[in-house]
Amino acid sequence: MTENISILMLHNYYEKAGGEDVSMASEMEVLRQKNHRVGLVEWHNHSIKAMPVCEKAALVFRTAWNQDSKNKVYDELKTLQADLLHVQNFFPLATPSVYTAARLRAVPVVQHLRNFRLGCLNAYLYRQGKVCEDCVGCNPWRGVLRRCYRGSLPASVSVWQMLTFHRWRRTWHKDVDAFVIPSRFAAKKLIDIGIPADKVHVKPNFVADPLPDQRVPPLPDRPHFVFAGRLSDEKGVLPLLRAWEWVKQPDWQLDILGDGPERSRLEGFCQEKGLQNVRFRGQLSAAQLLSVLQQSSLLLVPSLWYETFGRVVIEAFACGRGAMVSDLGALTELIDEGVNGCTVPAGDVQGWADRIRWCGENPAELASWGQAGRRTYQQYFTPDINYQRLMEIYDGVLTG
Repeated sequence: MTENISILMLHNYYEKAGGEDVSMASEMEVLRQKNHRVGLVEWHNHSIKAMPVCEKAALVFRTAWNQDSKNKVYDELKTLQADLLHVQNFFPLATPSVYTAARLRAVPVVQHLRNFRLGCLNAYLYRQGKVCEDCVGCNPWRGVLRRCYRGSLPASVSVWQMLTFHRWRRTWHKDVDAFVIPSRFAAKKLIDIGIPADKVHVKPNFVADPLPDQRVPPLPDRPHFVFAGRLSDEKGVLPLLRAWEWVKQPDWQLDILGDGPERSRLEGFCQEKGLQNVRFRGQLSAAQLLSVLQQSSLLLVPSLWYETFGRVVIEAFACGRGAMVSDLGALTELIDEGVNGCTVPAGDVQGWADRIRWCGENPAELASWGQAGRRTYQQYFTPDINYQRLMEIYDGVLTG
């Protein structure tokens, strides 16, 4: 295995922090712990708000190629004397021009893909409340007509021209040495979109062990369910609350962790239906999230879109808790049915209500799921296991 290599990590932060940011930071921390030199070159989408109107308008044409970003990355690679460029997210400010900077320095490029942006304008393969694959394997012009990116025609044109230009240029084939994708499901979809299959490597996300003493905390006396994630339509929180209404167990607790555009609507639904046993706890820190999971009975992940991994599931496993998830996307790869959790049809309100009720009435099974989840975590999702897989990918591009 290549030792003491120097890696320049590149990341364009979204306006609101998410799982991609946490996963990137975790990888940097592990690499540094293993005595690798790691630099970070970064962009922040909140800077767009401060731009003059003319500069914002220019972004429509600079999404495909930003020469300033290329120059910035070239300088950072030179200063660090980097052996490798690991691109986490380049959209929208860094742009694929950064690959060329690496080529000029004879530095191989690893590109992480944690969404479907390279074939879908909104990156989710989700539209109007359901999965949408209309642009998979073809030019995504439909996304322009439907204004799929932020509901804006100019913004949608910007993403479309970026994708079209780089497909024509064959950037993904010529300028990237390896694509890192967190699940088999997402890898297959991205290959269908047009990512070269021979450059695809599956490497799941990971979390640091929250139980250093290895003791799984006992379940609470009363059933306590948790949802944790962005409060937006594709996460399926409204169908979950409709199912919770049908559960009709006022002594049971449901905690909603996170924030997002749907929060006021979801809180209004709970007020209208008198769901006093639902708490909206807002955005929590990573440590606070793990603490809540350890005090819970079960994690609920009711997503309506194709999750590319499901980081919160392995966080629950690490805490010794099982998970109930939608039968969509990569979530099903994490669940051994009836062993560390269960799957329920996405959006099936009655199905979710029935399964939640069963779980609340069978705490012994939930405890068993939690123990199995902990074993799943220890077998597949620890920092050391993840580091070994990452270094296999790095070795491949450095020696290939």
